[in-house]
Order: sequence, then C-alpha cells, then structure tokens
Amino acid sequence: MPSSCELFVLRDEKGPILYAPLARLSARVNESAVAAAARRLHGKPAQEGDAECLGLLEECGFFRETEYPHGEPKPPVQVTLFPTDGCNLRCRYCYAGAEKKRHVMPPEVGRAAIDLVAENAKKQGFEDFTVSFHGNGEPFFAFDRVQELCRYAHEAADRMGLKAHLSMASNGVLNEQQLDWLLAWFDGVNISFDGTEELQNRQRPMADGSASFPLVHRTLKRLNDAGKKFSIRATLTAGSVDKLPEIAAFVMENYPNCDPLHVEPAWEAGRSLKTGEHTPEADLFVRKFLEAEKILDGKMRLVYSAARMDHVGSAFCGVCCNSFVVTSEGLVTSCYEVSEMSDPRSGRYIYGAWDPDANGFTFDEKKQEDLHGLTVDRMPHCADCFCKYHCSGDCAAKLLGTRPPSEHAGSVRCRITRAITLHQIQKKLSEEVNDHA
Repeated sequence: MPSSCELFVLRDEKGPILYAPLARLSARVNESAVAAAARRLHGKPAQEGDAECLGLLEECGFFRETEYPHGEPKPPVQVTLFPTDGCNLRCRYCYAGAEKKRHVMPPEVGRAAIDLVAENAKKQGFEDFTVSFHGNGEPFFAFDRVQELCRYAHEAADRMGLKAHLSMASNGVLNEQQLDWLLAWFDGVNISFDGTEELQNRQRPMADGSASFPLVHRTLKRLNDAGKKFSIRATLTAGSVDKLPEIAAFVMENYPNCDPLHVEPAWEAGRSLKTGEHTPEADLFVRKFLEAEKILDGKMRLVYSAARMDHVGSAFCGVCCNSFVVTSEGLVTSCYEVSEMSDPRSGRYIYGAWDPDANGFTFDEKKQEDLHGLTVDRMPHCADCFCKYHCSGDCAAKLLGTRPPSEHAGSVRCRITRAITLHQIQKKLSEEVNDHA
C-alpha cells in the first residue's frame, strides 16, 4: 500500500489545528509550532525553540509515514442486484425516473451473479458473501423475484459451506407479506424516507399522487419494534433543507432504534430536472446538519456520505474496486446511479453484461482498468485538501461523470464535506480535552 506523511493546518476561532489525516492525529498548536512543523517538512533549517516542539510532535507520530488503502481491486464477494426498474413512487428528485419501466431481472441472471460472488468468496478464503437488493426502481416491486433470489443465496451458501448475508434498500412502501419477509430474511435494511409526513408526501408521492407516508411509517414502526438493524436515508432539497432539525427530532421520537440517520443533498439529475427540485446551498445544509446533530445529542448517528473522518483511503466507494452491480436488464455497472445504456456516463461505468449464449457474464477489462484509476491521488484539485483521504475524491459519477480524474473541479459537496469534517475534528479535540480534564 502507498504511504505518506502529510500535515495540514486548519484554523478556527481558537487558533491553528495541526492535522495528520493518515495518522488520524490532530492537535491544537500555536503559530510557532506551525512554523516549526513547516520547516521540518520542507527540509529547512530549524530555528531556536524548534527542538522541543518538534520532539513532542514526533513523539505523538505527526511525522510518521503512514500507509493507506489504495482501493486495489479484487474479485468481488458482494453483489448488488436490481430486481426491477419499476417503482410505486414518483419521487420528485429521483435520479432514475421509473415511470414506464417494467423490466424484471431474469432468474438465471440473479442466480449466476450470486454464484460468482460465492465462488470468489470460497476461493479467497472468506466465510461469507453478501447479496444486496437495491435499484433504479423499488426491489419489492418484483417481490417474487426477490424471494426467489433470497432463497437461492442461502442455497448457494449451504452448498459451498459459506454464510450468505442479505441486505435491502427500499422505499418502504410494502404490504404485510413483504414486511414479514423483510423482517425474516434481511440482516440490514435501509429505508429511503424524508422524515416528516409533510415532506414525505410532497417529495416522495405514490405513483398516483397519493400519500406514501402512512405505508412507510408502518414499515419503520415494524422495523423499530422488532429490534431490526435498519437505517433511514433522507434527501434534502433547497426547499426542504430548513426542516433537517425537525426531521431529526421526528425520527428520534418515532424510530429510536434507527442507526444511522443518513442525509444527503439532492443532486440535480433525472426527474429533478423536470420538477425543479434543486441542490441546497452548502452553508445552509451544514448549519442545519449541525443543528440536527445537537438535537440527536449522541443518541443517534447523523451521517453525510463524504464527511467521514474515520475513513482513510483513496477510493470513495467501490466504483474503482470492481463494484459488482447487476441491473434488471443484465447490465453490470460499478455505480448504482448509472444503470442504463441511455445514460451518457454508461460508457465508463457500465463495464459488463449477462451473455445468455455463454450463460455467464462478460466484462470489458479496459473499462475496468479505467475505473480502477478513479482514485483521489489522480485528482490534482484535491491535492491540498485535508479531506482528501476521507472523502477520497467523493462520488466519481456525480463530480467527474466521463471526465478524467485530472479534471475534477469540486462542487457544492466539497464545501459541505470540508465544513462537516472540520466539525468532526473539532469535536474529537474537544472530547479529548474533556477526557483529560
């Protein structure tokens, strides 16, 4: 793995903070320490008084070269299946827009994908593999296929002496039979839900325009009362971001076993281009995020995907590490949000397909190599950013599209990421002071 020693100087109202992201070290220092550290890193002569300061920093590990994961691709041991591209909701900001789509994954495609990751797990000495259900539609819209593939995953696991883990991302609009299945079969569940009745019904209406809140609320209550491991994913638009503290309070009161509450700013794509839903302003998103965090008061985690101080690596997600996602049409994509050949980004992110004649998947190795290169160390724009090993360049499909990493130019998400990550660093420093008080 690559190694590096990088220090960043952050500043807030209390003064400078010396930050070593790879070593996961931070310290409040004075300007003399900042100058001494800079001289040390750039090979300049030390000045009087530097020795004691540098000795303390050295002892703490600030100058130690630290290895970090480079997102090296390996044969996948997890598959994400899109059982269908049909959906029972018409969310105003949906990137997919599933109005007229009704593809259902052929059973042989799903079974072959499960076999592939199970065999990879066996060959690599793992004891388990994972099958996730997601989609550019609602997975339970093809309930029979979900049931069939869940059963097959366990059959494959038994056959190979492994354990199968099942996870589900759903919009939560389920009938009683589907709810029973969700509770009985899945290890982890993520429900897309915008947090209050008014917002849910306005932003995530049923296909016929009616209210979706009662059905999703019932699903979340069942999950909560059953003690099931589940999380909630809420999307915030320019018109709803003000309500984030209210969303947090509602979720904590009604679904206290949720962990985490995951919030993301809407991205202007898909259906939002027709409905006029916009990405929220960065400073407002951050302000409301911090207000919501105070309301949750440590009783529930509040997360935003790119602000993750505890993550260190060169890749934001599995896009550059052989992420194996199979769509209802049998396409293999590395990104959940690029699932159709009509997407202008498909030439980069869709790198394989089911071949019925060969009764297996075919992969474009050249495309895979290109995907392997979508790492933060190839993004000059990120070179001087203290978040670069945490967000790892953020979402390639959103921020790069089809452009090379060298053309990464940041976005509103970068401003959000830096502000929330700085807050995480400040919070950690405050906790360390309290621990030593």
